[in-house]
Amino acid sequence: MNLWRRKFFAFGIHFSITAVLGAIAAALIFLVWFPHPFATMIGGTELFMLVVGCDLVLGPLLSLVVYDPRKTRRALIVDYSVIGIVQLCTLVYGVYIVAGTRPVDVAFNRDRLEVVTARDISDAELAAARLPEYQTLSLTGPRYVSIQVPREDQQDALFQSVSGNEEHQRPKFYAPYEAALEQIRKRAKTIDVLEKKFPGYTPALEAAVSEAGISRDAARWLPVHHRQGFWTAIIDPVSGRPLSYAAVDPYGE
Repeated sequence: MNLWRRKFFAFGIHFSITAVLGAIAAALIFLVWFPHPFATMIGGTELFMLVVGCDLVLGPLLSLVVYDPRKTRRALIVDYSVIGIVQLCTLVYGVYIVAGTRPVDVAFNRDRLEVVTARDISDAELAAARLPEYQTLSLTGPRYVSIQVPREDQQDALFQSVSGNEEHQRPKFYAPYEAALEQIRKRAKTIDVLEKKFPGYTPALEAAVSEAGISRDAARWLPVHHRQGFWTAIIDPVSGRPLSYAAVDPYGE
């Protein structure tokens, strides 16, 4: 086996290992943390894709450069250890950054759904949660909750909201999603209402209703607010939970 054949063999092994690690990280992010369509809706995964892309290209290329069968075993171990550590640190950094932007809750508040990311909730607010299940951030995808502000906390909630710490960022106000079911059903509107206002939304809404797997007449919708703007959620009229999402702004902004 000539020198270049050995180099490309080492390149292939390195590329395969890097691809497997990248695929594991991608599965965690896109299948668990950002279930469809949250990666598109709120973004935050671009850095990870850039990091993985660089890892897939630069790591194996470095392997192609440094591999030399004439080197001692110790020298090769040192070379590959340095490359591997740099790649692993880069991958971990990418996953860490994405972890902060992952959606941890979808909270119904008054007349809309709010997508809450891990970075939206401070440690102090997390510790102040009244219910133990909301004292930790979800690691298995977004939870559905409702916002219930007790009468005695309404003034504080107002002042905090003015300063940027909104109700959906404060787990002390979280309650089970089902607690707001009556209000959700009251606020959710028919598809016709949105189409009459924005006829151009029809294709996207029809696709979302089809994805939801319910009839158009039964489907209802609610606005979904996230850090990049608004989408529309197609709501199950029985459970009140979103079945699918349409990339259209129900306020037309």
